[in-house]
Amino acid sequence: MKNLNELKEEVEQFEKGKILNKEHLLKYLVLFTVVTLSTLIIPTCGVLKSQAVAVGLVAATTFATIDMVYPHKVFVNGFHY
Repeated sequence: MKNLNELKEEVEQFEKGKILNKEHLLKYLVLFTVVTLSTLIIPTCGVLKSQAVAVGLVAATTFATIDMVYPHKVFVNGFHY
């Protein structure tokens, strides 16, 4: 049990020092780009660039919020609460 507590404390220390994860930022930028480009290209009627960017921002912000808020659980050796 002592090893799991030490591991938990180490992970908490790492999480406190982390401000911005570059991998997550890249994921959000790719999503923003894909949604914005698809909003411009797919519809048959004309879409303004500002509206396409707004749709991309809403999609990327929603995805980032869900990604940050969704609880992540890691089970070590099948030990559950």
